[in-house]
Amino acid sequence: MTKQTILVVEDSDSLREVLVEKLQDENFDVLSANGGEMGYTTALEKRPDMIITDIVMFPVDGLEMAKRIRESGDWGKEVHIITLTNQNSSEDEKRVHDLELTAYLVKAETSLDEVVKNVKAILKKKK
Repeated sequence: MTKQTILVVEDSDSLREVLVEKLQDENFDVLSANGGEMGYTTALEKRPDMIITDIVMFPVDGLEMAKRIRESGDWGKEVHIITLTNQNSSEDEKRVHDLELTAYLVKAETSLDEVVKNVKAILKKKK
């Protein structure tokens, strides 16, 4: 059985590294990118099974990256995208709704163990 691939897009080096390590410990292939532009390029090139992204990144934020991915074709419309953010605003909620994200997780309310648990549950359903 091939490992499922997850792309982690996060501009905080320490959080990205910890999340990558936790996912690798659960036997996922993990790619990482330090911003939305790199995340978009990596996603289109590697076509992971799931993308976990921060929202607030510059110059391309996570929601803009997700929008571009959704518009990129069949794979982009179907890939699981989870946002992991400290933002919890009504402005983001409007942008999020149209993107049909798999999950919207708030960092302050979600431990990394819970993130991993969510990832496993979502990918298990996909099989």
